[in-house]
Amino acid sequence: MNADCLNSLIRFSGGLLVMACALMRAAETNAAPSRLRVDVVQVALGRTTVHDRDRIVAGTANAIVPKYRTPVDSSRVNAAPDLPGSSASSAAVFREFTFNYGASPAAHFAELDPDATFKFIGEHAWGATMPRRVARPITLDLSQAVRAELSVEYWGGHIGTSGQRFQVNSNGWVDLPQPAGTPTAPQRFYRTLLGNNAVPLPLAHLRSGTNLIQFAAGPQIAYSFGFGFYWIYDFTVRVFYDANKPHPSGEIISPKPGATFGEALELEARASSPNGPITRVEFIGEYDDFDWDGDGVWRESQFTTHHGVLQHHLGTATNAPWRVTFDARWLPDQTQSIRVRARMVDASGLAYLTPPLENLIQKRDHRSVRLFPSVNVAENFSARDGRSSPQGTFVLDADLARARSARLILSTWSANVDDDSVHEIRLNGLRLANRFGQFHNYSFNALDVPLALLKVGTNEVNLFSTFKGHAIEVNWPGPALLIEFVQGGTDK
Repeated sequence: MNADCLNSLIRFSGGLLVMACALMRAAETNAAPSRLRVDVVQVALGRTTVHDRDRIVAGTANAIVPKYRTPVDSSRVNAAPDLPGSSASSAAVFREFTFNYGASPAAHFAELDPDATFKFIGEHAWGATMPRRVARPITLDLSQAVRAELSVEYWGGHIGTSGQRFQVNSNGWVDLPQPAGTPTAPQRFYRTLLGNNAVPLPLAHLRSGTNLIQFAAGPQIAYSFGFGFYWIYDFTVRVFYDANKPHPSGEIISPKPGATFGEALELEARASSPNGPITRVEFIGEYDDFDWDGDGVWRESQFTTHHGVLQHHLGTATNAPWRVTFDARWLPDQTQSIRVRARMVDASGLAYLTPPLENLIQKRDHRSVRLFPSVNVAENFSARDGRSSPQGTFVLDADLARARSARLILSTWSANVDDDSVHEIRLNGLRLANRFGQFHNYSFNALDVPLALLKVGTNEVNLFSTFKGHAIEVNWPGPALLIEFVQGGTDK
């Protein structure tokens, strides 16, 4: 892979629904965070200096991968891996141009298959007149540009929706990134990709000033009810510049390469800019974690974006001294060292990404945290209107007598309802949680698991709902179980 691809960068996340989408389915910073007091957590929308994993569970996966999948190397995904990635070693100067930066969770736009056969009447009458492929303007600065790319935050929409594409200034359609590792076509799985992806854009297709971006949808290729449809929460064009363009600079000053950390990772950087004050410093780590961004990659530079704003990263400092403390208590046991980079953003919007700080070693005393990903994730993993979902499974090969606590982590869409219907997730046949996520939107959920529900060997997860509106959906790569053990309790 070339060095340009290795220098890719930061990505996207969430929003809320305004449009009536209770669709008939054929099958279907610097504020201290609060402590977790319920059995479920939603995605955190703000920045915090101390990143509390009890609240956002912002990190969860070790090197174990589902047994039916080949481990996915981030350098081979979507032809454009993220910049703070595994082998990128150089610094970078860039600016991000986000269509709707920092917007409210409700902000999104949708694309509908122009050949949809669904009958758009009654509550779905809006579909009969919905505009398709609307051009979205975005203004770019290409002075001293050397390359560019596009990242996108999107909900994959109705199961099976294909033809998810974009084009820039009418220069031809380009496929949106899809998750890696699915055993069949990714369109057959629910998915929400949140900005940690990049598609290269030829500079010849761009112009200084206003550019027009269009998105498109195609038909459902599986489980079809004639309604190919999905949402785009936001998109970012990232322009990289020659190093001679005046830009911020700085470095990570603590910790030092080769340092160890335990239940917290303290980070500090030095930053300045000839363009004016630094507005924020963001720290991004490469390590094994739950697949928050939905791209099917477990070990990668960990972050999502929400209307262009970083989330699920190590932390953001918005004032000097540029320090954050990452709460690593629920970070899974790491089998490799961790690498960290910082991006400094100045008041002009220009950003500088530091070379990586190498070889940070996780070292724990008296406890261990192990992650068990799903070994079977069902197509069309959803439930509604009195039906159960297919079953997902994970396998426990540990000494549960030494387990102290457990959590089920998953990404869902519409895991809540607007009435008192049953809308639940079950573990080994028993209800684990009911109405636990967001209604008509994605959420990340951390469900406390009673240890008595677990067993050595195969464990089963499925959904059940009596709600007649939108189904509860589990996004790829499915649920993952985190178990905390006392020392010596991770027999593998």
